[in-house]
Amino acid sequence: GNSEPFLSLVENLTGAPLTGDAWVNELKQSVDTVLKEEKVKYEAKVAECAETEAAQEIDLDMRIRIVDGDEVLADTEMDGSFLATCKTFEKYVEERFAKNGGELIGYKQQKCN
Repeated sequence: GNSEPFLSLVENLTGAPLTGDAWVNELKQSVDTVLKEEKVKYEAKVAECAETEAAQEIDLDMRIRIVDGDEVLADTEMDGSFLATCKTFEKYVEERFAKNGGELIGYKQQKCN
C-alpha cells in the first residue's frame, strides 16, 4: 500500500499543495496560441530526431503483431523491423480508406495542415 497520501506526496515534492491553478492557467491560453506553441515544439523534435541514427531504426526488443480478428495486418517478425511493420500497417490503412471512399468505421478522412 501507499505509505503517504498522494496530496502529501505532491506537496513534499513540489513545496506547495496541489491546486488547479496550473490547469486554469493552461485553459486561459487561446487555441491558436497553444497550436502555434505545440507546432514549434513538434517541428523542433522532428528535426532533432531526423538527425539521429536511431531515427532510421527502432529496436523494441520484442515482436509486435497488429491483427484484425484472424487477419494479421503487420508483424515485426515477417516485416523485419518495427518501422517496416509501421509501413505495412500504414499501407493497409491507406488501402482500406481507398476501398471505402475515404471512410473508415463511419468517419470521413480529414486532412490536417
